[in-house]
Amino acid sequence: MRAPSLTALLVVALGWAGASAPLPAAAATTPVAQVVDVSGDVTGRPPKSEAYGRLAAGDRVPYGSRLRTGDKAQATLRFEDGTEVKVRAKTEVLVRPRPKEEASGVVLFFGRVWSKVVKSVSGETSFEVESANAVAGVRGTEFEVGVADDGSTRVIVSEGVVAVGGDENGATPISAGFEVESDHDGRLAKRKKAARDAAWDGWFSKRAKAIQKQGLKVAKNLEGRLDRRQAKVKQLVAEQRDLRQQIQLLEKKKQAGEDVDAALAEKLERMEQITARLESMKDRLEAAFGMFERWGDLAEQGSMQGGEQVTELVEDVRRVAREFADMIEEGTDMSEEGMDDMLDDMKKGPTLKPNKGR
Repeated sequence: MRAPSLTALLVVALGWAGASAPLPAAAATTPVAQVVDVSGDVTGRPPKSEAYGRLAAGDRVPYGSRLRTGDKAQATLRFEDGTEVKVRAKTEVLVRPRPKEEASGVVLFFGRVWSKVVKSVSGETSFEVESANAVAGVRGTEFEVGVADDGSTRVIVSEGVVAVGGDENGATPISAGFEVESDHDGRLAKRKKAARDAAWDGWFSKRAKAIQKQGLKVAKNLEGRLDRRQAKVKQLVAEQRDLRQQIQLLEKKKQAGEDVDAALAEKLERMEQITARLESMKDRLEAAFGMFERWGDLAEQGSMQGGEQVTELVEDVRRVAREFADMIEEGTDMSEEGMDDMLDDMKKGPTLKPNKGR
């Protein structure tokens, strides 16, 4: 019996698993993307299930769902703001679950997606495509992103400007007619003129050969970066615990008549900043776990150098996935629901609600 996938472990640990029917009808208040076109074998898995089901034009895909395309297959998704994403053949993505006030987008595990982002009247519409080693963020533009088997990420911009950041670099603006790559180590190369013929098949093939020769090295590199990310998550969650205690103490002082509004506002703002950081890290972590899941498949098929050692690394990362999930669950519990409660109580005046079970 095959071990559960890395991302499935993260899903289960975060309390998302449980539904059995794939892609059930979403509630009216559930943010969704619409499937507007499908060709070939396209399947989807809702956020509370591990079962994939066939997708057809007209289906509604709740945020947090995964979508997978087979050979010679393609699906087009339309987001609530009108942004369209074409998920190319042999691709797997997560339709990113983000609050409406933040950027929507997809987490690209492997394969290729084309995006046409609609700019709102206010100019605030934003969209991001994230991978294990890079993130491309835009406001009203057209671009394509590919993630190869070794984790290399390529971004080609055909309209507007895309801010592309590697795992080890800050964001770099890439304008129309240019492209940029992030290698399997997360290092962003210099931008260059986009070729007339993108030759995606050749790009994927070249990197598939690279993973056959140096797969173990690539996997160990990403494992090391995961360790650093884990340390950062621990630091952020610890800061959240401390902030929560400070906020509760300040609330008591406020009830006693002390003027602590400025201090409270500062602590709440910092809590919100940490929330946003954890949400972003969760997306990147899920992309990394998905990359290891892919490598586990390649190792089983004999298509990745390192074989048994890579399989052992995948098992180690499954353990890390559980630890990450527990920490991020604690952080998002404190941040999302807890912050809403705190902000409501701040407006009403009564004491903050206790942190249940903590």
